[in-house]
Parts: sequence; C-alpha cells; structure tokens
Amino acid sequence: MGSSSFSSFIHVEVEEHDALPNGCSMRFHATGEPVAVHRVRYEAEDGRDGMWRVHAQGADGSATRAMAVSVDDSGAGSCTLIYAGERGEHGLRLTPEDGGEPIAEPYLLVSPDAVIA
Repeated sequence: MGSSSFSSFIHVEVEEHDALPNGCSMRFHATGEPVAVHRVRYEAEDGRDGMWRVHAQGADGSATRAMAVSVDDSGAGSCTLIYAGERGEHGLRLTPEDGGEPIAEPYLLVSPDAVIA
C-alpha cells in the first residue's frame, strides 16, 4: 500500500513479507512537507552505526524513493520520520555506506540532523 501523499497525517502501511514478517500500520502527525531522502545517519539494532543509503522497496522488488518529514513526537517534541513513499509496500532498505548487508525497516524516527538529503 505504501504511504499516502502529504496531508496533516502520514499513514505508513507496510505489507507483511520475508524481511518484515509483521508488516506495519502507523499514523504520524506531520509538521512539515515531505522531501526525498537518500542518506541517513543511523544505528541499527545489531549495533552497526554510521551513514546508510536508504530507499523504499516496492512489492515487486523495485527501489523507489524514501521520504523524510518532520513529525510530532510525544516524548521528544519533534523528530524526523523516514518512510517509504509511493509504491513502497515493503518499507525501507538501508545499506551501510562502508559495506555490509542491507537491513529492512518499516520506517525510522531519527533526529533532524541525522538526515543527509
């Protein structure tokens, strides 16, 4: 299903598949306009930290653009949501810039300074 275009809310809908067997359905209150994003500073759950290339993954395996938008975060005030744009039914794929295996995430919530367009 991907994610809807900009409104006051961003709906993240990720289909269940091998890399993300639980899928995801979340809604976020946007406080800005979405922009395309290609790189992000991120620390993965396995401890890998650094710069990652990010794109959205379509159900057919195609790579599409990932989007970033400022959202309200009840605990931190505001943060940046990185999500799959249109045709990103299988969420995000992140590939470490220094090599290594890519990882799948349904979406990311990061600090605004973590986004490198």
